Amino acid sequence: MDFRSLTVKDCFANPQCVEIIKKYAPQIMKYPIKLFNKKSCGEIFDLVVSKKIVPEDVAKTIEAEINKIL
Repeated sequence: MDFRSLTVKDCFANPQCVEIIKKYAPQIMKYPIKLFNKKSCGEIFDLVVSKKIVPEDVAKTIEAEINKIL
């Protein structure tokens, strides 16, 4: 399993993933991301990058860091 196919629910269930997201993009945590529990992290990250909530390079860093622990 990789980050892009991981569901948001599974991602937020893993404290290591949450710490990585808080470290690189704490602004994501103020949005109701947990409402998207059944969507994949890839879909959500594409959305937050397209809406300019998170820069693309930061999103790629988060993805790489989370893939390391998976």
